Amino acid sequence: MNEYLRSFSCFDRKMSLEITLAGVTYPDPAYHITRADSEVSVIEYILDGEGYVVYDGKTHHVCKDMIYFLPRGARHNYYSDSDNPFTKIFLNLSGSLCEHLPLVYGISGKHFFDGDGLKPAFEKIDSVIRSDIPESEMQAVLQGIFLEIISRLSLSVAETRYSDEALRLKNYLDSSLDRLVSTKELSRVIFRSQDYCQKLFKRELGVTPYAYQLERKMQIAKSLLADTQMSVGEIAQKLGYNDIHYFSNLFQKKCGCRPLTYRKSRR
Repeated sequence: MNEYLRSFSCFDRKMSLEITLAGVTYPDPAYHITRADSEVSVIEYILDGEGYVVYDGKTHHVCKDMIYFLPRGARHNYYSDSDNPFTKIFLNLSGSLCEHLPLVYGISGKHFFDGDGLKPAFEKIDSVIRSDIPESEMQAVLQGIFLEIISRLSLSVAETRYSDEALRLKNYLDSSLDRLVSTKELSRVIFRSQDYCQKLFKRELGVTPYAYQLERKMQIAKSLLADTQMSVGEIAQKLGYNDIHYFSNLFQKKCGCRPLTYRKSRR
């Protein structure tokens, strides 16, 4: 296969997010990747040409400016078109965040996207992997680019999935994760009653505003516990909880263990 590859030797299954391989695939009519039960998630952007992705028993045609995101644990089967083989930029990823982020960002179950506007982000991946920065720094930069891509995909999906009012409520909550937003405060965002806001949010996002905030906060807490040296108290404060004991009890209830126990399990 004709590819430029950058692999990473610091692979650690306990990390919540890690880039295991990044690269560029150049036109090759014989290009074909098959993983029966993939140990990695992959996200790929088609720069040019076309190809096919077989997923859930269906064959999907992919072409210029499309993105596909295939999860760990699934069967991966994708290949280039023999007459017009694709050029693509990709990341292979591992870690629990690969599974949690699609859920948190509202793109769970969706695997094919219009990549409009995201070409510069993927081209930055190409630029980074060809640079001579240290591997640990490169890993961190690529993780940041991946998070940016997921966030941008979430926005594009939300714009078509949710009504204008529901999207405004979701965006308001996403920008206010340093505190707990009451239903009363949320109702002022769209100038509706509290009951209307509750029912609208539950109908379109599947959970109550409170449950949505709590899920987002716990995922952020997990990431900070696994990947930073911040104390439990600092993390609690960052997420709007002034009482560390309340936060610890809440974390245990939602995640099945105390914060420090979770941190030790990830290292």
